[in-house]
Amino acid sequence: MLRSKWIRIPVKIILIWLLITIYFYFQHPVVYRYQNLNANIPIGNAQLLIHEIRASNLDEDKKMSWNYEKVPWQYKFAEKAYEMGIPLSWQIPVLQAASFYSRPPLVEDYWTLHIYGTFIYPEDIDADENTRQRFAIYAYPGIINGTGSQIDTLHNAAMINAHGSIYAEHLNEPLILRVVDNENAKSVQLIFTPEWQKERHWQRGAQYKSPADPVSSFLNQVYANKPQQALEYVLPKLRKDFPLPQPGASLQGKNIEIEGRLTWVDVFEDYLNVYRVDAEIGEFSENNFTPQENLTFYTVRDQDGNYKIVYWKSQD
Repeated sequence: MLRSKWIRIPVKIILIWLLITIYFYFQHPVVYRYQNLNANIPIGNAQLLIHEIRASNLDEDKKMSWNYEKVPWQYKFAEKAYEMGIPLSWQIPVLQAASFYSRPPLVEDYWTLHIYGTFIYPEDIDADENTRQRFAIYAYPGIINGTGSQIDTLHNAAMINAHGSIYAEHLNEPLILRVVDNENAKSVQLIFTPEWQKERHWQRGAQYKSPADPVSSFLNQVYANKPQQALEYVLPKLRKDFPLPQPGASLQGKNIEIEGRLTWVDVFEDYLNVYRVDAEIGEFSENNFTPQENLTFYTVRDQDGNYKIVYWKSQD
């Protein structure tokens, strides 16, 4: 009798927890993702590469309009935890769990639309360069009402995000994108039917994904003598026999800085839509950056939309 009671109570608790988990899973936004467009559009003497389109029923306007009194409790908790000196390794799991068991703001009538890409210049970017003035993106059906850019650690590239809205009932219709080159008064029109991948997200990381991201992360782990962690940024099927660079003695174990240039090479060996990253590695300095080692990497996007390394070579 006692034994069955002690079995029934944990089972009931687990069932209640499962029901609560399922409920909150369906409270999180639906994301439709399409990443097979691979459009390469000339803008003056530069290139605009569109690599991902997303539609979501997350109410981003409401999410971004918080004042401090209306900030969700989990973010206030994270702030208090930081002030109390609680280790970050404890804060992150708790914040992730709190974010999951919360109801984010959702919309019913229209969905947010995001178009992500990479803008590659033939020359170095001026720190004050306003990429948004060089081109405009229009969508139909749907509305694009803004374009943002984020300068990368690369000398000649910026990450692009055009955002707007679209009605959910139009998601399965052909989508028209019109890209206008403001410098030359020319335009390119793309017509296609997205083959959406449907998923749900409760942790929304930054969507400005750079082809150079895995290179920086890979090199930081290599120079810190953490080979297994470095291999996480290599395409999984290549990790078993993937060679690692051998850092020079002057940089190994030090706080390094990485800069470089980006090139789109279209085809590399058996891979399509490949990016070449010419990386310069030097010791971190607040004054002038002096590269001490030079490596070339090739990266591709995997099925999850993340860039991975497929090959590297030394430039020296």
